[in-house]
Amino acid sequence: MPRFKQIPKIQQLMGLKKQIRNIGIIAHIDHGKTTLADSLLAGAGLLPQQMAGVARVLDYLEEEQKRKITIKTANITLLFDFAGQPCIINLIDTPGHVDFTGKVTRALRVIDGVVVVVDAVEEIMAQTEILIQQALTERVQPVLFINKVDRLIRELQLSEEQIQKKLNQIISKFNDQIELYAEDPFKNQWKIDFTKGNIALGSALDGWGFTLQMIKQQAIKFFDVIAAYKNRNLTQLKNKLPVNKSIIEMIVNALPDPQKAQSYRIEKIWDGDIRSYVGKALVNCSDDSPSIMYVTSIQVDLKGDILATGRLFSGKIRKGDTLHLLEASTETTVNNVFLDMGAMREEVPEVTAGALATLILSSKVQSGETIIDSTCKDQMVPFERIRYVSEPVVTLAVEPKNPQDISNLKEQLDKLILEDPNLQTTIDKDTGEFLLSGMGELHLEIAINRLKSSGVNLTVSQPRVVYMECVQKKGTVAETKTSNSESSVCVQVEPNLIKQQKILKDEKHGSVLSVDEHQNMLLDSAGKTNDLSADVLQSVIDGFQFACRAGPLCGEPIRDLKVNLVDLKLDENPDKSEVMRGIGKAVFGSFLTANPTLLEPIYRIIISVTSDLANQSSRILTSNRGKVTLFEQKGHLTQLSGYIPVAETFGFSAEMRSATSGRAIWQLLFDHWEKLPQKSTTEVISKLRKHRGLALEIPKPEKFLE
Repeated sequence: MPRFKQIPKIQQLMGLKKQIRNIGIIAHIDHGKTTLADSLLAGAGLLPQQMAGVARVLDYLEEEQKRKITIKTANITLLFDFAGQPCIINLIDTPGHVDFTGKVTRALRVIDGVVVVVDAVEEIMAQTEILIQQALTERVQPVLFINKVDRLIRELQLSEEQIQKKLNQIISKFNDQIELYAEDPFKNQWKIDFTKGNIALGSALDGWGFTLQMIKQQAIKFFDVIAAYKNRNLTQLKNKLPVNKSIIEMIVNALPDPQKAQSYRIEKIWDGDIRSYVGKALVNCSDDSPSIMYVTSIQVDLKGDILATGRLFSGKIRKGDTLHLLEASTETTVNNVFLDMGAMREEVPEVTAGALATLILSSKVQSGETIIDSTCKDQMVPFERIRYVSEPVVTLAVEPKNPQDISNLKEQLDKLILEDPNLQTTIDKDTGEFLLSGMGELHLEIAINRLKSSGVNLTVSQPRVVYMECVQKKGTVAETKTSNSESSVCVQVEPNLIKQQKILKDEKHGSVLSVDEHQNMLLDSAGKTNDLSADVLQSVIDGFQFACRAGPLCGEPIRDLKVNLVDLKLDENPDKSEVMRGIGKAVFGSFLTANPTLLEPIYRIIISVTSDLANQSSRILTSNRGKVTLFEQKGHLTQLSGYIPVAETFGFSAEMRSATSGRAIWQLLFDHWEKLPQKSTTEVISKLRKHRGLALEIPKPEKFLE
């Protein structure tokens, strides 16, 4: 017996694609996203209306309740009656904090539309812009809810004309983002306008909101909204213009159903031929086609079962089905099928195309996996790899206080990485430390709390910055020979100045053997690998990848490196480990002749502060190697935009709070990598080499060419 009485009705409606919407809510932190989600749950009868904004139902983790922020994505399937017709809304509530944007990116892969929530006073923030850009990159259609309109009335006490001007500014800037980032076929189609029904405004916390159609039906003008606040009479406003109704109307009328969305989204997110049998199945979102599901998130429950959550793009999945894991190249059995209901799950016999669901499988599965009907496994190619807007730029070392807990720590780290692919863990080969890297200090703090809650007693270092090694010019041709001198390898490195997609499509650069996540490329322009067996070729690629994971300057990852395989002479039965070592040594030898240096991560920073403290805030930023690029007046606040090295942000918060008496708020977003100033490079390299127990002197190229 299901705990939610709507489940049987939801199952009956799954085949009616036009009555389904897969949507997410995205916003800058504290703009009211989770409060709005509560209002939608109340509208679906799952929460008393008076609890909306207080219950924070989808923020069910202890850390979320304690910090009052969203940390993970939460899925829930809602049943509504709209215009006399039942409809299913599969809703994903996403984090607003910049450290968790990776979770938002993965959620966007499986939804078709997003409600972008914007604070009427703060307007569209830098984080909002990034989220809109991410949505448009995935061909996910955005609509706008301008929240906290009550602040314009109560706090700023603006006139009706001034409020209208403020709202028009937000709408105009929103459309600027669509003009900038949407593809040509969607620019005009997706731009927002009150007459299109893709704009709503209101106050989620106060429970009211409207679209143009709603206020016309109720014969209400904005003057009446202002009067309701002045007269302290919001009850009638909430009754006539319930916020959940305005959002549901906008979602159903302005956003696409899964069948319509897949007709234009598949060619964007899938690498295969849409004219093929599998391609047509994906485009048509048909229940009668092969089962194809994309996994976006993984969770390990208390029993140790791995829960895989994602979207079924085609076919049906039932309990007991045998399916194929494309990346893992293995068969798996579906042990259970669930619909997500926030913190709870409801088991169902099957789910159909267009649904968001969670499976328990008999095999280990990772985020990004494609699950497909075994009969079509040879015709299927993977979905496009998800591209994240941020990278792990802060790292710390963890080790168990009791050495006997090492295996337990490793197991818990593996589980952590499985659930959050934006964390990275490595073992420092020189110190033996477990290194955990994340998007920022909060990201790592949450991860460490998770590890501690698993029962491992930890010693945790202070966070430090992740640096990258790179070259500034073309290196010499470096040759290495195997120990028996039967085989030799010649490579030449240079800066990689061309983006990955461009190189892969540009034949003049030769055969691209490998491209890693840091834009390092291995190229064979002379056809030296054409006749190699698959396992020997893999050893060549492994040697390149191994070298790029920890460079010769100080053991940091290498970035933006082009490695050209100039020559390769192998004996008849080459030792694959010797080939791998030879490639790695040759890369290092040429690297050290190419004017190597370090790159440091740079945050974009946006500071909002009262005008009298703007100069003080600017001074603090520049004293921390930052730079201000823009001063902008926004109402009674001044907004400073600029850049600051990640290394300078440790302690930055305390300094800013002290200097501004807590009246400044700021946001840090990873923006780019930049060459470390020369005067700092030597010091940083020495510190890192000393920490890793390496000789303080950087090795000479000849060390790797003996």
